Amino acid sequence: MLEELKTFIEVVELKNFTKAAERLNISQPTVSLHIKRLEDYFDEVFIVRGKKQKRLVITAAGTRMYRQAKKILNLWKSTYSYVRDELDAAAGNLIIGVTFTIGEYFMPEFLGEFNKSFPNIKVEVEIGNTQKISELLASYKINAAIVEGNIIDERFYKQHLYEDKLVVIVPRGHEQKKMEEERWIIREKGSGTRGQWEYLVGSNLKELKYKPLVLNSNFAVKEAVRNGLGAALISEYIALGAVANGELTISREQLKGRRFFDLLLAKDGMHDKALEIFCQKISEFFQNKGKIMRKAENFQKSNEKNLLIEDVLKD
Repeated sequence: MLEELKTFIEVVELKNFTKAAERLNISQPTVSLHIKRLEDYFDEVFIVRGKKQKRLVITAAGTRMYRQAKKILNLWKSTYSYVRDELDAAAGNLIIGVTFTIGEYFMPEFLGEFNKSFPNIKVEVEIGNTQKISELLASYKINAAIVEGNIIDERFYKQHLYEDKLVVIVPRGHEQKKMEEERWIIREKGSGTRGQWEYLVGSNLKELKYKPLVLNSNFAVKEAVRNGLGAALISEYIALGAVANGELTISREQLKGRRFFDLLLAKDGMHDKALEIFCQKISEFFQNKGKIMRKAENFQKSNEKNLLIEDVLKD
């Protein structure tokens, strides 16, 4: 029955029998047979084909079956590692979903360290905004998520990893303006940073002098500010690195915000040894980053001219 479940999942996600057959490297009649076996077993209709079979409609029962099928296959994939724990405790394959700030500026460093310590745990990273990553976790397409947006969902366990400060960055030599007179560079809808910007600036949205420029990555936002296109609300961790490189300036007079980077796990997912090790190490990694940032904050408040901020960040 596992093969039937795999086929059903592909058909639902691709919404096409032919594409599912190509993805699975089986014939289209075999795909149809697998779906029929499932429907006969449960005595339900899961998929309705439209006219000329060009459009598939997933029934309510089909949607429930899809969710359960994802859980079953996720459990099956984890079972191998679980059974072999005593023989090879630090081994397995993980898919971790992360948001852009975390994926672009934290994960490369973490994975470099993690791979050296646990070469038999293969980690694949999926990067997207908070909304996309939480949807992937809910559909069991990833083993865990690390997001920067505030997710409240009873299906997930949530652990705070890191408190991230948000600051306003402006081009070097930028003339101080009122918040509503700035040209803002912001992230796309669904981004945790965009949500924070709307929360902190939202009451003034209708009063903004310029329509915000929307970009879909932190690097693009930083580069837009560096090239004089406007101001942006961004992670202090990113901002301090750019300041150290002489790329831009942090506006001390404007608003500031705080948010958490959260580790999310599906409550009904299979949490094997490899995932347990990953969660422990990513927690330790962000604890260390928190200590470094607190040291950087103390540096900013002091007059220690002999200490370079880039040395703090690389400590």
